[in-house]
Amino acid sequence: MHKLVSFRTVAFFGLAAGLAVLPATQAAAQKVDFAGKRIDVIVPFAPGGGSDVYMRALQPFLEKHLPGKPTIIVRNVPGSRSIPGANQFQERAKPDGAHVMVVSATTVASFVFSRAKVRFELDKWEPVLLSPQGGIVYASPSLGISGAKDLPKLKGQQLVFGGQSANSGELRYIMTFYLLGLKVNHVWGLNRGPVRLAFERGEFNVNSDSTPGYLGGAMQLVKAGKAVPIYSAGVLNEKGELVRDPNVSDLPHFGEAYELMHGKKPTGAGFDAWLSVSKMNTMMNKGIFLPAGTPKPVLDAWRTAISNILKDPEFDKTAGKVIEGYPQFIGESAKPIIKDATTFSPEAWAWLKNYFKTEHNVTIE
Repeated sequence: MHKLVSFRTVAFFGLAAGLAVLPATQAAAQKVDFAGKRIDVIVPFAPGGGSDVYMRALQPFLEKHLPGKPTIIVRNVPGSRSIPGANQFQERAKPDGAHVMVVSATTVASFVFSRAKVRFELDKWEPVLLSPQGGIVYASPSLGISGAKDLPKLKGQQLVFGGQSANSGELRYIMTFYLLGLKVNHVWGLNRGPVRLAFERGEFNVNSDSTPGYLGGAMQLVKAGKAVPIYSAGVLNEKGELVRDPNVSDLPHFGEAYELMHGKKPTGAGFDAWLSVSKMNTMMNKGIFLPAGTPKPVLDAWRTAISNILKDPEFDKTAGKVIEGYPQFIGESAKPIIKDATTFSPEAWAWLKNYFKTEHNVTIE
């Protein structure tokens, strides 16, 4: 399962086909009509988190662009790393276009790292849309920092970070803490929305957010002097190189943060493992899926609607911040990304197994 698969970085920045919908596809989609129907969308997290914000931003535009203008009902099904909601979708969703699942990086991590606990088959679901998202790490000014240049001042200090679990969407951040040599107390069992509020109250002194979450929420803390951004997760360019996130280009990416802390560029199995996790957490950070077996005309209807949403000027003005200028992948163009995001080289997998066990007492298989 965890065989080496090359990451398609060209697709990350340049796959125009992801937004293309052929006339034949549009014709097939026009035969589907959701008029008078209610479409049930599972968001496997509590209200207020990144996945909830993502879906609710898309909700009115789906009602506008899906054939028949159906009513979209968003159901929050929170629970252990999104597993209950994903399992429920697997067991109950009908392939009729009226049952939809929102997937996050945490859902992907649960699928990859917690196979004994999951009953869902994410790799068999039909992708409608994949939305890559970067991420930002920020800390409290109470730690004596005022900017990224002060990152070395964090070494030796006791940091407190909250999240869902070690093997969830926070993995790409907590691995950076470990590789930077930071001392962190992890508090698990919390979604991103409550974590940010706890950070604001001073209960945590280091935090992370996806780019939309940071720009739409945590940035207010930065402006109020309650948070200091220190580095981003970065993104991969068409050459597979780690570069700065274009949405926060003033912040160093993790590779630069590592060099600032250690005086050398990151190398070795740990960094390679982090790159693998970053691909998973970045490329599949958010997504919309239909059940396996959904008929092609229904898939075409959904994918055509998404394509039209992304071209809708009103969406760009009022809700476009949920995708923040990253390329979006529709339908079949998402499938190679899903394969890449759920596989690891043997070396990276071995490093991760040891990291999970020794640092978090978590066993992965």
